[in-house]
Amino acid sequence: MFDGISCGQVALERAGIKINTYYSSEIDRYAIQITQKNYPSTIQLGDIINIDFSQFINKVDLIIGGSPCQDLSIAKKGGQGLEGNKSGLFWKYVESLEIIKPKYFLLENVASMKKADKEIISNALGVEPILINSSLVSGQNRNRLYWTNIPNVQQPEDKGVLLKNVINKGINKNDLIHTQKALDYMSRKVSGGRNHWDFMHHSDIKNNKSSAIVANFFKGVPYNVLIDSDCIRKFDPVECERLQTLPDNYTEGISNTQRYKSIGNGWTVDVIVHILKNI
Repeated sequence: MFDGISCGQVALERAGIKINTYYSSEIDRYAIQITQKNYPSTIQLGDIINIDFSQFINKVDLIIGGSPCQDLSIAKKGGQGLEGNKSGLFWKYVESLEIIKPKYFLLENVASMKKADKEIISNALGVEPILINSSLVSGQNRNRLYWTNIPNVQQPEDKGVLLKNVINKGINKNDLIHTQKALDYMSRKVSGGRNHWDFMHHSDIKNNKSSAIVANFFKGVPYNVLIDSDCIRKFDPVECERLQTLPDNYTEGISNTQRYKSIGNGWTVDVIVHILKNI
């Protein structure tokens, strides 16, 4: 459900779990293109709204998904939570579980949701979530909640991956950005006296980790830049793939704008591997 670029298939493969048949519900044509490039046997089902789940009874062992977070995240002012048009699609995920009754399920969503919404999701799924920060397995800080009936899921061991470990040293110097706008952002002061660079830029934050890779990384300054030597530049798509623990060039074949979006909308693969290995 909400399969995106099929990070779930990467995780299943990496966890050593054999896939007989993988059904994908996704509507973004660029994400589907990337999935089919990497996993051409994927069966695309289209919009989750139109799926008849009864056709999968006794055919599906595992249902996974990261339902849309736009209405849940506190980053969006006036979000309608689970009543919103996008985040309300969570109830289709619940419907799929109720009808198909798979052996295992896994749902991911943002940690920055209201307590009331988290409790509604937990009650609907019958389990409490586990909070895992992708920083334990990757070079980015990315707190996410995972609801699952897969047993004995604990915190991953810290792999000690730092932002500097994923930086691409082969960047063409012509791609480096020298802009007054970027420099202005570096020096801007915001409420509380904190430097804007501390939390909006991604090379100078605590733990030597990037901030979470997000879908709007394509916007550049101030969302997606780092200091590289004495220059300011955007993260490139491969670096973003590495921060999400995807294979290099996994999303190659679509525009960089769409690559940034699809990577940001995806999962940190090695977190999902950690969970699935308990099956």
